[in-house]
Amino acid sequence: MPQSGARGFAVVDFETTGLVPERGDRAIEIGVTLLAPDGTIEHEDETLIHVSRDLGPQHVHHIRAADLRHAPEFDGIARQLRDYLAGRVFVAHNAAFDSRVLRSEYARLGYDIPVRGTSSASSALSAPSALSAPSASPRNSSARRSITHSSTTLCTMRLGGKLLGVRSLAACCNRFGIGNPDAHSALSDAHATALLLREYMRMIPDWPGWNAHLDAAEHAVWPRIGEDMVRWMPRPTHTDAGSTFVDNPFTDNPFADNPFADNPFADGPIPITERQIAGRVESTGNRSSVGPAGTAHTQTTPTPPPRLREGDRIALTGSMSQRRSDWIDDLSAVGIVVWPSVTKKVRLVVAADVDSESTKARKARDYGIPIVSERWLKTAIENGVDA
Repeated sequence: MPQSGARGFAVVDFETTGLVPERGDRAIEIGVTLLAPDGTIEHEDETLIHVSRDLGPQHVHHIRAADLRHAPEFDGIARQLRDYLAGRVFVAHNAAFDSRVLRSEYARLGYDIPVRGTSSASSALSAPSALSAPSASPRNSSARRSITHSSTTLCTMRLGGKLLGVRSLAACCNRFGIGNPDAHSALSDAHATALLLREYMRMIPDWPGWNAHLDAAEHAVWPRIGEDMVRWMPRPTHTDAGSTFVDNPFTDNPFADNPFADNPFADGPIPITERQIAGRVESTGNRSSVGPAGTAHTQTTPTPPPRLREGDRIALTGSMSQRRSDWIDDLSAVGIVVWPSVTKKVRLVVAADVDSESTKARKARDYGIPIVSERWLKTAIENGVDA
């Protein structure tokens, strides 16, 4: 693994519960790809991140609450992540968003980090027709203007708009034949973005912005992180040794490139302990518990009623497949009341994810109220509601 504070680029992608971290949306997965100043991929890592809330649009990121049950909290990855990022240019596709997520997560722990929004560098690039295709020669391009700035952040989306005339990650990657086999997983997106960055570097190799960003990032002062490190935990689908990126010529298996995989206790993060998991269960009301050997099992939850009754109070939680307003209309039509919060008079909680750790789901477990899925609710309505 590269040394902490090494000069280069750190390409980062987050999967999140939503788009506004300032209003409580959280990071639930991070992927990091580290590049040397010449664009060579040096290291990759990823982890899910446990949060005690609903997970937002799960149809986009495909992360379930059960996947996060034993994942580290952000405070457990903060120090290792700091070591990955310190000294490197922060790169993301839509860096304005990813940098806000990063700053928000560190701010929750009381740290102010030197990653500030998007770079103004892309505005110093013009978008002549000569750069509209990857085969264009940068030698005759007016895009290589000298700029003066001290940004530690680069946005491949904004650069794509200037250099290629397109902005989405898929469209930018398509221009260079870069694949993204697991789009909307953090490491796959970070890896594709890293390959895209390397293509930009080949297009305009003598752009002064590269070294200006590298110099600024190398001298940026990061705070010391005091939190203990916990071993990073990839998605279950990424722990298969056969999972590979077809476009990565530098590693056979980026998912396995974890410097602590062989000996997690030596000079690095420690696994989440039985005490930590048990404490999480107690504090969140999660249905998981830990047996004598530290293995997790699922507690019995209340059985939902066989039929619904007119006047039943039901609470909804999570990002549903059907619009919440439509659910309210459908339930009102059969005499069911949608209650805004969970009280002891609520008969059911309907969750987008029955393993959710949203406030409503945790309170339902505390009160012994059944939690059911949208599918269960649809079937119950089809079976009829008792007067």
